[in-house]
Amino acid sequence: MSSSTAPRRELDGQVCIVTGGTGGIGSAVCEAFAREGARVAVLDLDAPRAQALAQRLGGRGYACDVSDSAQVNATVDAVAVDFGRIDVLVNNAGIVGGAEYSRNLARRVHQLDEIQATGAVQTPLNATADLSDEEWRRMLAIGLDGTFFCTRAALRHMQPRRSGAIVNLSSVLGIDGGSGVPHYAATKAAINGFTRAVAQEVAPLGIRVNAVAPGFIATAMRAELPEVIARGHVRATPLGRLGEAREIAETILFLVSERSSFFVGQVLSPNGGYLSR
Repeated sequence: MSSSTAPRRELDGQVCIVTGGTGGIGSAVCEAFAREGARVAVLDLDAPRAQALAQRLGGRGYACDVSDSAQVNATVDAVAVDFGRIDVLVNNAGIVGGAEYSRNLARRVHQLDEIQATGAVQTPLNATADLSDEEWRRMLAIGLDGTFFCTRAALRHMQPRRSGAIVNLSSVLGIDGGSGVPHYAATKAAINGFTRAVAQEVAPLGIRVNAVAPGFIATAMRAELPEVIARGHVRATPLGRLGEAREIAETILFLVSERSSFFVGQVLSPNGGYLSR
């Protein structure tokens, strides 16, 4: 009589924290990790959604504002107590922008109309000139401070065990810039530098830190963009389509798995050819 054993999954038994875990990319990451045997801690501002997703995946949900360092410390410590360890951190939480983003989109659409009518831009975008202190600081607080706070808290648990993997979410706009979102581009560029610096520091302790810089991805938020802007993003992508959240999740899964055991301080950019133009 023969016996068979189930194939070992890539993250069997590992404890993985995903911030911004209920968003398009965040939820895809949580699902990919759970599929590969991970115990997932879903962190999000929306506690009920985080808990619902975590329950479906056999993990735990936590309310957490990543821009609040005290809240981050308490939440990460709670994860360590609840699960007994922390193996993986994915710093996914972030925003594109608020009222200023909508304002700049409307202005950009107006500029495109001007180009079509006159062949030149007549009206300045003023994305930087009109950007308020509050808008600038909110973007950095969530995207950059949050990445730092969560990384710092997780390292306090990973370093004694001399093991772990961290992936930070960047963007092609952190590499190539982006008209209309100077604070977003600055945040993502800073995350790239932070990734490389921390990677060099903790690699000797057995902890690998990398980043993923997605191109234009089809998410619920992107579905709300003006049609002319959405078409422009597709045209700017040589592959001729937007990326899917699952494709970014698979890249992140690769970076936290043993398949990427020699990747340290890298910024992988699944962008459909956008950066090859």
